[in-house]
Parts: sequence; C-alpha cells; structure tokens
Amino acid sequence: MTAHRPLAGLLFGTAMALASVPAVAADAFLIPGFKAPEFTYVEDNWYLTLGLGVRVQPSYPGGQQYLGVPFPVINLSKGRELYDFQSVDDSSSIALFDNGSISTGAAWSLNFGRDEDDSPHLTGLGDVDPTFELGGFVQWFPVNWFRFRGELRYGMGGFSGWVADLGADFIVPYEQWRFSLGPRLSFAGSGYMDTFYGVTASQAAVASFYGNALPIYRPSSGLDSWGLTAQMTRNFGDGFTWGMYATYANLVGSASDSPVTSNRNQFEAGMSLSYAFNLGKAWW
Repeated sequence: MTAHRPLAGLLFGTAMALASVPAVAADAFLIPGFKAPEFTYVEDNWYLTLGLGVRVQPSYPGGQQYLGVPFPVINLSKGRELYDFQSVDDSSSIALFDNGSISTGAAWSLNFGRDEDDSPHLTGLGDVDPTFELGGFVQWFPVNWFRFRGELRYGMGGFSGWVADLGADFIVPYEQWRFSLGPRLSFAGSGYMDTFYGVTASQAAVASFYGNALPIYRPSSGLDSWGLTAQMTRNFGDGFTWGMYATYANLVGSASDSPVTSNRNQFEAGMSLSYAFNLGKAWW
C-alpha cells in the first residue's frame, strides 16, 4: 500500500489490477503469465475486465484502526496486454508505447480522501474530498521475471499536487498460478502532505476546542513511505481470475512525525474475483 493512496486498489481498477487474464501468445516468453490454453484472445481486440473484491485497510493514512471495505475491479486493455503482469498497487493505465520490455503511457487513479469521523484522532480537522490523480507511467522488464515501474500523477480535488510511486517486482509463474514480491517507495509533494499530515492554525484551534489537542504542524514534501507488496493470482480458465494480496508501508519523514499519525506501520490485505469481456476490435 502506498501512503498516498488510502484506498489502494482504486475505483478504476488499480485495486486488483491482478486481472491480467491468461492466454497463450507467440511472445509469451517475454513476460511471465499463466498457462491457460482453454482461454484464447484476439491480440488487437479490447477486453474489459470487471470484478469485485474486499480488503482490510487502515481507516486513514497513518491510522491505528482497521476496517473492511469492498472495491471494484475495472480494467481495460488490448488482448495482447492481458498476458502482462500487473500489480495490485499499479494505477490504471494505457500504454501509448510498448516494445515488449519497455512501455510508457497515461496513468490515473482515484484517492477517496478521508472523513473526520474515521478516527477520534481526526476530530476538528475536517473531511478530505476525493481526488482524481492523472499522470503517466514508465515500465521496464529487463528480464522476464523482474519488473521496474514508476508513476508520476497530479491530484485534482481534495488535494492539489504531485504524488509519485516507484517499485520493483520479482515474478514467479507456475502453471495456473503467478506469485510476485517487491519493494515500494512513495513520494508526495506539499499539496498532498499538507492535506493528509499537516495541521493548520485553524484546525489546531477547532481540534483543541473539541478535546483533540493537536499542535500546528507543517510537513515537508519528499519520501513519505517505503514498503513491500506481495500477491498471488490464479487463473480458473474461461476468462475468470482470482487474486489475493498483502502490502506493508512504513511511514517516514514528515508523514511519520505528524501529530495526525497514530501508527507509522500500515498494513493492507485483500482478494478479488474478475472476468474479462471481449469488446471487439481496437482502433489502434
């Protein structure tokens, strides 16, 4: 889980983008996938993956309490991309350039914000509205069992500013299963940090009035967490995919030192089931 995506596995499919539906293709050796001869695809057709999952996550970034929430799986890709490895914490994306090992394109996600009622520790701080994040990604497979991915997105809504994620994944496919494990780094600009970890003078006054004594705090931008993501996915054939994941994030720097943070160790786990629909011919 990244510290600046409190509902990781986002509305547009980032949550369990594990729905990388198996298939047999001529270039299957490039990127590890599943063995699923019973499910075939048309390379240039669009496929819409829909599903539903449930996860357990902190009540807010830096929170101590946990809650269970459902989340949707929504992913759109070409047939030849259904074989590609995707991580649960990838933002939704469309590759505008892809040569088999290096790809880049647009990326987007939705941060659902934070409610003051999520924790007594937030009393007096007010709600944070949902934020749409739009940007781009770069991805590289130097070998077929290892991936680097970087994302840079700009938030518009509950906060305004840049957020970025860097990660790597070791990938092990085995028959109808695929396993992965890899480190994560999350960065955030002042817009995100001020919104989720800062306390203004007015917020401190209101919080103190309601018995939640918080000092004025102005966080700095930069690295806000490091962590680890593990996942496993199973293909059931005929377009169905099941996945399970777990993430750990350790808040650092201003995020860790914030008076709003009650626990710097953040855990998240979930699972989902999805199905891929053939939408027909792509126009590029």
